[in-house]
Amino acid sequence: MTCSRDLRALLLALLLAGCSNAAATGTAYDRGVAALEGGDPRTARVEFLNAIRENPNDSAAHLMQARTHVALGDGIAAETAVVRARTLGAPTAETGPLMAHALILQGRMGDALTALEDASDAYAERMRGRALAALGEEDAAAKAYRAAAALAPEDSALWTDIARFHRARGATADAIAASERAVAADAENTDALVLRGELVRTQYGLRASLAWFDRAIRIDPGNINARLERAATLADMGATRAMLEETRKVLDRSPGNPMAYYLQALLAARAGDFPLARGLYQRSQGRLEPHPATMLLQAAIDFEVGDAVRAAGRLQELVERQPDNRKLRRLLAAARLKAGDAAGAAAAIRPLADAEDADIYSLRLMAAARMKQGDQAGALPYLRRSRDVPATGGSVLRADRTDLPALRAAAAADPADALLQVGLIRALLSASAHREAIDRARTLLAHHPAVPEAHLVLGDSLAAAGHFAEAAERYRQAANIAFTEPAALRLAEALRNSGRADAAGDVLALFLHQNPNNATVRLLVAGRQAEARQWDEAIRSYALVRRQLGDRDGVMLVNLAWAHAERGEDERALAIAKKAWSLAPDYPATARTYGWMLYRSGDRIPGIVLLHDALRREAFPAD
Repeated sequence: MTCSRDLRALLLALLLAGCSNAAATGTAYDRGVAALEGGDPRTARVEFLNAIRENPNDSAAHLMQARTHVALGDGIAAETAVVRARTLGAPTAETGPLMAHALILQGRMGDALTALEDASDAYAERMRGRALAALGEEDAAAKAYRAAAALAPEDSALWTDIARFHRARGATADAIAASERAVAADAENTDALVLRGELVRTQYGLRASLAWFDRAIRIDPGNINARLERAATLADMGATRAMLEETRKVLDRSPGNPMAYYLQALLAARAGDFPLARGLYQRSQGRLEPHPATMLLQAAIDFEVGDAVRAAGRLQELVERQPDNRKLRRLLAAARLKAGDAAGAAAAIRPLADAEDADIYSLRLMAAARMKQGDQAGALPYLRRSRDVPATGGSVLRADRTDLPALRAAAAADPADALLQVGLIRALLSASAHREAIDRARTLLAHHPAVPEAHLVLGDSLAAAGHFAEAAERYRQAANIAFTEPAALRLAEALRNSGRADAAGDVLALFLHQNPNNATVRLLVAGRQAEARQWDEAIRSYALVRRQLGDRDGVMLVNLAWAHAERGEDERALAIAKKAWSLAPDYPATARTYGWMLYRSGDRIPGIVLLHDALRREAFPAD
């Protein structure tokens, strides 16, 4: 149901509170109760409004209208209705949890706790848990939720809140278990179904989550949240037409919905129409800020329409929030470079470029930043390392290892802070202190078994020490909780390094089945298909990425050109190689590929010139 199950727990009390007036409301009141219990708060709101018009002094009708406003997420209207009911005689103590709920919807957590001072039933403890969690008092919130669960162990709305609480803490496995209990307690609780879909999307993948959103929509076709989550999932799957249709349905039911406009802007940006993306996003009127996803979209739009300075500013804020995010660091470096801040670009990309497993893009960005600074000698090592580095290289960002004593001291001072522990472990890995990293990671996992990152960091520590089979088991546990791109890539690599190449391929294939629009994994799969000389399969994989990203990646185009050449399609290979070279004429691999394709096609002199140029650049990268 859309309305909370705790409605049923309070319904009798509310009816008794207004029993002297309930009969006077007639059928409008009864129809409102039926609609609210049936998961249709929009109809209930109208019916209770009619009931109040018939008898403005009916406290029960005002309380039920407050419940309806809560179900619709309108905290101000709910508070007004509770205040009116109290002036008509509804007891303050009995309406405290409902008032607290209304205040929580307004973000007034302190006032909500005050409203709950004299209440201790399941609904009150649930609201207390919500308010405390929002205030960052996790231990107190957990205590309140445990008290609520003891009083109402089959309350679907309660278990939905508990699931959200665990997810916010990063305890994904606990969130999954709580969401399963929420659905088991009430299979028609659409709030629980949507949350279950969100968690399934993380746990198993995009495709698996759609059934949960569809189930919620079948119960409540007007459920905006379910439709938005479905649209977002379709967008990530690359099902653009279906996603656009879903957002239009949302706007029909909720005109001006900012999330619908955000998704449409995201679709336009992915299609390369950034002016349209900017116009669509502006219709959201800033109501989604400062969420990371919207900030990233705005940064991408700013970058593409030529406002690199603003893009860099947004990206800097995002990197400060997510310092281990490789993609954000690369984007920040590129934006700073485009804005003319070569020193800032170098500072942003240095943690990636200096890592042992640095990817080609980070190395090239660092080299370009050094060159812009006039430091050709400093650019030379990065240019040399960029030769023949796979485009998908690197999955673990190494932390700064320069101040291990300070990191150890901070971690010892606050052992409950998982982020501090992870930061120390990553720094230990950078310093090759594998034994200590493994020991600390095992301790972290023992305290946080429901957190995927705890499994990942132990896997990283084991892999760094060469224990690939054991690392694969840790990555598998992480993937069972959250089958994300980092978990899939790490698991596949560990399996491959432990001699289980077929199992590694199965992991990547499963991930792509669930997330068909993931370019990173598809590129990795394409590279392995090419290594196995499976040219038809490699061409199909590269073509899918090319359709998704366009002709922006010279390395990917080089690989696609060689695949066509190996299949004997020289004319097509030549055209693609030419495009790759036009994108990155200074990169030896593109010059070498295009030169060889020209030579094979009969244009030997231009081909030899390019081949000679590629050899010269490889021998003297700073030239």
